[in-house]
Amino acid sequence: MRPATRAAAALTASVLLLSACGGGPSGDAAPVPTDGVLKLGVLNDIGQPPDPDVYYSGNGLALTTNLYEGLVRYEPGNHDEAKVVPLLAESWQSNDAFTEWTFKLRPGVVFHDGTPFDSSAVEASFQRRLHVAGGPAYMVEDVASVEEIDAYTVKIVLKNPNSAFIDFLASPYGPRMLSPKVLNEQAGNDFAQTYLATHDAGTGPYTLTKAVVGEGYQMQAFKDYWGDIDPVFTTIDLPVYTEISAMQLELEKGDLHALLATVPSASQKEYTESNALKAYPMPSFQLGVLYMNPNRQVMATPEARKALFEGIDWKTLIKQVVNYSAEPAGGNYPKGALPPEIDHRPLVYNPNGLKAWASSLPAGTPIRIGVSAGSTDSEQIANLIAAQLQTLGLQATVTTHQTSEVFGEFAKNPQQAPDVMVASGTWPDSNSPYMHGQVFWDKNGGLNFLQCYNDEITSLLGEALKTGSTETYAAAGAAAYRFGCSPIWAWMKDFMVAQPWLQGVEGAHSIAAPNTLDFNRLTIAR
Repeated sequence: MRPATRAAAALTASVLLLSACGGGPSGDAAPVPTDGVLKLGVLNDIGQPPDPDVYYSGNGLALTTNLYEGLVRYEPGNHDEAKVVPLLAESWQSNDAFTEWTFKLRPGVVFHDGTPFDSSAVEASFQRRLHVAGGPAYMVEDVASVEEIDAYTVKIVLKNPNSAFIDFLASPYGPRMLSPKVLNEQAGNDFAQTYLATHDAGTGPYTLTKAVVGEGYQMQAFKDYWGDIDPVFTTIDLPVYTEISAMQLELEKGDLHALLATVPSASQKEYTESNALKAYPMPSFQLGVLYMNPNRQVMATPEARKALFEGIDWKTLIKQVVNYSAEPAGGNYPKGALPPEIDHRPLVYNPNGLKAWASSLPAGTPIRIGVSAGSTDSEQIANLIAAQLQTLGLQATVTTHQTSEVFGEFAKNPQQAPDVMVASGTWPDSNSPYMHGQVFWDKNGGLNFLQCYNDEITSLLGEALKTGSTETYAAAGAAAYRFGCSPIWAWMKDFMVAQPWLQGVEGAHSIAAPNTLDFNRLTIAR
């Protein structure tokens, strides 16, 4: 269902320790721009076209969330809760069964091609997502009909009860509104995918003016945007880099204005203490997860999986490796998905249980710990876990795997995948507990690439989706932990670094959308 990955961008250990260059982390601040250009960058390209029905990864959200808008969104600047607020819909309501959702649309909105936004765009946009059938298509697969009540009122009827449907729509990967005129005129034989690889058809505050794979992307402020913010930055420049070290050096010289993603953990302390740059560790849906493979003999039982997870001193590993961008997880879901008194599961450290399990295995039993290629934090943590297992007599090794392998071959042949996978930065599509459980614990979940699931978890998630019961979601989380598929070990932060004159970063950040900001909300200190 989800072919794309949330794997960390490629890093190498050699770039983690940087000497001061130009301004440097402790040098002088970079000059303030006067040309209205915000200079950012992306590492190793965005991986997919900036088409909201195709894009399903990470650093390209800086494009899709500023070019396109949905009916609702998570409130920007709210880092305490995932609050759904109006966007292209001014209000909404559902029936008691969560099968009918009625939206009052915002008047006076136009697409970037000048087409007025109205009810007709909702059905066209939903249909286009289904036709493209990309990773995010599942969010509208259960839509039975979109009824145009009038020009600015639509009723969406679902085939089944879905208490999380509003979170589907608020997700940064949720359905976005596209110009029906563009979809019709540029349809071709691929539902306008060719056109939208280099153009856009949205209503967002910016419009796409450049999209060259491997070279860079650029956006210009849309002069007829419906919002009441007059953007300070009229051009957003996103050149492609192949090394994070080059991006860091240009940031420190003032040639880049911010790093929105892939800030190496080894540099985060420097940036946090810098006088010339400002660090922003902000709450997010991102997670540290340990995937365990029930299709491999050494991890075949829930008891083995529990012994391994609880035998690792996660709090110490977090402090050693990701101290500035993580906190120990306290539940089975992302932070804030459920009330803490309902979803409360502190990290247990039981080295004796791990020792007893290891001693029950034949001496020299191999155990393979996988990480996504380029995820330096994951690799460092995996190496520390391997060293611990080696002291217990196991033949533990760490292997790296490309994105295509993790999200392709592993799901097809999990018995050939590693026994364990360490992920230090993955995330569900929204903070709905259903959307977390579905992608990580369900048989067809897009992030369940080691195919670890059971009927109890699936049944509880399905029941909770119908009713919205927090207690049922908590029961599903507890069942998943007992079964030991992909327990969470950290709640990760969205760590960004910017020039000190760049203001409004926290207010432009959404807890739901890592690696991006609402660029029209940013200002310059005067």
